[in-house]
Amino acid sequence: MRLILALVLGLVTAPLAQAQSAEETEFMTALFRNMNPLSIEFNREVCGYVLRAPSGELESTKVSWGGHASCASLPLPPGAEVLSSWHTHAAWGQGYDGEVPSTVDVEGDMRQGINGWVSTPGGRLWFVNGQTGNMHQVCGRDCLPSDPNFQPEEHGPVAKQYTLQGLRARFGQR
Repeated sequence: MRLILALVLGLVTAPLAQAQSAEETEFMTALFRNMNPLSIEFNREVCGYVLRAPSGELESTKVSWGGHASCASLPLPPGAEVLSSWHTHAAWGQGYDGEVPSTVDVEGDMRQGINGWVSTPGGRLWFVNGQTGNMHQVCGRDCLPSDPNFQPEEHGPVAKQYTLQGLRARFGQR
């Protein structure tokens, strides 16, 4: 009886598996430490995909430069094993809520059926689950290089996690 109770309690209290690996998190943190300052300096989004190379190592596609609020990744190499998308949110801009992924970001990852990573002008790193539309901060403000002109919480407090519905509510969408 004690064994059964211990097993049941273990199942109930066991931590949920992370949707991203430690390897991918380290890879993305390093990539964004390099890309976020450039994105901020030139006020342009930068984007790409994380791939699993035939050797088993993680790599990024060639980066694509977008505009101040959008980016389209270059075509994928044939047979590429895509793990996730990634992009920056460029420099801070008054009136633009760039400290969270946009609904377009999340819905795009969901359409592609892949996870996503987003860095912000305030130096936050977000992970987007492409299956559920849930997202969470991997690390908070200033964990990545940030825009010196950044105005904290212009659009209200930034939660540590959002559902897609919660994000829509933040943006006043239905």
